[in-house]
Amino acid sequence: MAKLTIIQQNDTHGSLDLHDELFWNDNQPELKKTGGLPRIAKYVKNLKSKTENVLFLDGGDLFHGTLPLVASKGEALIPALHKMELDGWVPGNWDYAYGKEQLSSLANALPFPAVACNVKESNSDSSFLKPYMIKEFKEMKIAVIGLTYPYVDETMPESFANGLSFSKGVEETRRCVEEVKGSVDLIVLLSHMGLPLDVELATLVEGIDIILSGHSHDRIERPITVNGALVVQAGSSASFLGKLEITLKDGKIVDYQYELGAIDESFPVDEEMEGIIEEILLPYKKERKNIVGRTESILHRMTLNEAPMDQLITDAYLDGFPECDLAFSHGWRYGTPIRPGDITEYDLHSIIPTNPQMFTLEMSGEQLINALEKNLEMVFSRDPFKQKGGYILRSSGLFMAFKPYNPDGNRIQKLLVGGKEISLTKKYKIAGGGKQLFKNAEARKTYHGVQAIDVIKKFLQQRGTYKAVQEPRIISI
Repeated sequence: MAKLTIIQQNDTHGSLDLHDELFWNDNQPELKKTGGLPRIAKYVKNLKSKTENVLFLDGGDLFHGTLPLVASKGEALIPALHKMELDGWVPGNWDYAYGKEQLSSLANALPFPAVACNVKESNSDSSFLKPYMIKEFKEMKIAVIGLTYPYVDETMPESFANGLSFSKGVEETRRCVEEVKGSVDLIVLLSHMGLPLDVELATLVEGIDIILSGHSHDRIERPITVNGALVVQAGSSASFLGKLEITLKDGKIVDYQYELGAIDESFPVDEEMEGIIEEILLPYKKERKNIVGRTESILHRMTLNEAPMDQLITDAYLDGFPECDLAFSHGWRYGTPIRPGDITEYDLHSIIPTNPQMFTLEMSGEQLINALEKNLEMVFSRDPFKQKGGYILRSSGLFMAFKPYNPDGNRIQKLLVGGKEISLTKKYKIAGGGKQLFKNAEARKTYHGVQAIDVIKKFLQQRGTYKAVQEPRIISI
């Protein structure tokens, strides 16, 4: 019998150092200090020095999410990744943010391979990255198949997918499994598809032993068993690591133990990595010290229907464009919580790292209902492969009651704009930011040459202390 320890991180989103993370305690949100690369690096280094057969893999969204990463198009992170002792990674949807050529440059700069079987060069139809990697240990060989986010071209700005084509990856994964089975002891799928899609894929493809899921920021504490595969996911924001210890006999898993561990302050730091992170953050000392406002509420994105972090964004949008009836923001998952107290300029770049340009847009009531129904289908579809959204679109000026289990196009039960029943024929003016939001209406948007962070800064300066509205405005019934 042989033993293997797999360590998983996913969706780190540029969370470089110790930060606040949200947990639930007595039905209330509670913040604890967690995470950061210095603690993860030390933990993995110690584990690999004491334990044979350790495989450390990253599930994507590695190069985007905070100011140092976005400002450098991911390059600031390269020195840290050279010291992380990772064995492989798969790109997430946000890793395509700087375009195909930059992602290729970042991947080539790493001392470990990038794998993805379902993204191709659009011109030649050849694989953009290696479909899989083989990791050899003294007693075993492991195949790691990569599966990137399949809808980059549909849900992200156009520039993300230029020159690339994406697929759901079912056939590609099946083909990779067929290629490697019989020559390896274990087949691992390293995925950035999201938990519902990964579980569904496990029912469609035979022969996968383990799925390391990413994208949906799920904190899986007990592995999900599907069609003989163990499916796990390790939260987000470098706050957690998943540790899966398995025992193999004759190419079969005969025993396993799993633990999702929060990387809290009790974990020691790697001093070399701590120095690297300090160097990465140093150019942003001004932004980290510049206080732009205060919050009375915990700002977080841990709730599906609406969340106080996004309420701040859309309230600021509506305040900045008072001629508008509504404001919307995308239902993002990234962004570590901000505790009550000061908000810095650096915090704003973590809340909305894309810093999109503001636009206004007119929609009829009917168009608005259709757009919201489409968003609800992307979040709640019965078919996991049609779940292409993050959370529900965030908004101010809107009240919506919906039934998530109803058929596509028939979920909204009540919709109010400014406290009044929506009119199908009336035109409503909307404020929003960027090309990811209402992507299909891009031609009708009017951009205003002002960035989202400037609008939020002005709102905070005028407001003084921000407090999120506690009464729910988006209700599932």
